Parts: sequence; structure tokens; C-alpha cells
Amino acid sequence: MESFAHIFLAVIVPALFLVLATVAWALIVFQVPGTWIMILLALLYGLIEGFKAMRAWVLLVGVAIALTGEAVEWGMGYLGAKGFGGSRAAGWAALGGSVAGAVLGAAFGWGLGAIPGTILGAFAGALIVEAVRQRHAGKALKAGIGAGVGRAVGLATKLGMSGAFLALLYVRVLWTAFKAG
Repeated sequence: MESFAHIFLAVIVPALFLVLATVAWALIVFQVPGTWIMILLALLYGLIEGFKAMRAWVLLVGVAIALTGEAVEWGMGYLGAKGFGGSRAAGWAALGGSVAGAVLGAAFGWGLGAIPGTILGAFAGALIVEAVRQRHAGKALKAGIGAGVGRAVGLATKLGMSGAFLALLYVRVLWTAFKAG
């Protein structure tokens, strides 16, 4: 009969890690830094299991994905506003509006309001700045739409990239368990 310690390390810890990593990934929707939480969980898991599954390269891939995902998520709102004819100020207002919208929106729908909040915040930030700057409703609306669409595309891209990292974590944990078993 196997000892509880062996079962704990071979079954319970990996299963708990994968559940927590999946929850961290899902938290990205609520504007929580889920990819960074996944990296910290992977580091902790590596410390527990002796870095058999969580090699340094896995953690470095996670960091690269996290940095790229953050840049894409935030940059797309800025680039969306600029790409739809907005000024640099509208791009920066889209970034600020995203943050404010996510914070304000998180108070609604058990936190799910952060999703439309960040998109609407980017839209409103670019729209307001361009309306004041250009005094042209059509151009301001166009910049706002660009910022909102860009922010939505950025969030979707970040979720996809982080999902790829989550898949890598699953493969590494399950492959290591399969090889050991």
C-alpha cells in the first residue's frame, strides 16, 4: 500500500495545481493578472515537485507570454484609437479609460462587469478626448469605436496566449506524471 505522502505528491498536488492554474486563467476575464498568478503557481509547484515538470524554460515561456499578453492587451486599445483616426492623446485616454472602466465595471455582475467596463472605458476615453480636441462627433465616435474594438481584440488575444500557457502546464504535469507512473 502506498503511503499518504506519495499519493499526496503524485496525485493531489498535481490535481490541485492544475485546478488553481485553470482558475487563475479564468480570472483574466475579471482583469486579474491571471497569467502572472499561473507563473507563481508553476514556480511553487516546481519547488514542491523538484522542478521535474516545471523546468526553467517552462517558467520563461510563461514570463514571455505574460509580458507579450499584457503589451498586446493594453496596446490594442491605444492602437485601435490611433488606427481609427484618433490622436495620440485619444490613445492614452483609451488606456486610462480601460483601467477606470474595468475598476468601475467590476462592481457589477459578480465582477463580470469588468469586461464591458474595460471596453466601454477605452471607447469613452478616446471619444471624449477626440470630441474635445477635434469638435467633430463623427471623428470622435470613430476613434472611440477603434479603441473599444482594439481593447476587445487585445483581451481576446491575451486570453488565447494565456490559454496556450495553461495547455503547456497541463502537458508538462500530465507527461511527467505519466513517465513516473
